[in-house]
Amino acid sequence: MKKILLEIRASEGGEDSKLLVGEMKNIYIKTAKINNLDWLTVEERDGFVSLWIIGTTAKEIFKNEHGSHRWQRVPPTERKGRVHTSTITVAILEENVYKEVEIRPDEIRIETTRGSGAGGQHKNVTDSCVIITHLATGVKVVRDGRNQHKNKEDALEEIKKRVNNFYRTGHLEDFAEERREQIGDGTRGDKRRTYRVKDGMVTDHITNKSASLKDILRGKIELLS
Repeated sequence: MKKILLEIRASEGGEDSKLLVGEMKNIYIKTAKINNLDWLTVEERDGFVSLWIIGTTAKEIFKNEHGSHRWQRVPPTERKGRVHTSTITVAILEENVYKEVEIRPDEIRIETTRGSGAGGQHKNVTDSCVIITHLATGVKVVRDGRNQHKNKEDALEEIKKRVNNFYRTGHLEDFAEERREQIGDGTRGDKRRTYRVKDGMVTDHITNKSASLKDILRGKIELLS
């Protein structure tokens, strides 16, 4: 079964760019559904989403999505009705042959400190908070419950998940150059596609094709291929 990783990042446009990351994610999930592809959210944080798209036709369907996507619209947060131009970037990485890593004790640093916030006197005067750092990647997990032993167990389990996600989702140097080539510098002038919301049209500047915004929002990205 073929599998590709889509990375969607906020670029220019502040909060609206971050909102567009979520909207682009929804478009791609709809695309996966109407093409009978499976999908999985790997990582999602403010201004960033990564998705596995799984299926034999995944690469072909999403082949033209990489690059800078420029949106011209009145953002939901705009009170004066002004049109803003915001950009997001999309990178497509093919599945890396990956074997889950086991984390050795000498690869992590474990620290304890006093708990903070709510939890009573016991939590605030004992070293119940556990901080674990994976030295090679810098991935850090903090657990701040009342029970230090439970905090350590939870933190060890979480650090393994996060470190494996770090490697699995293409943060290795093997993918760095490929990602840079695909997304360019992410500025408004470095565009793959323009979404003109007022006109209800989307134009792909590489394939020279256009489609209605309504169709693209339904996940019919193949119209721009």
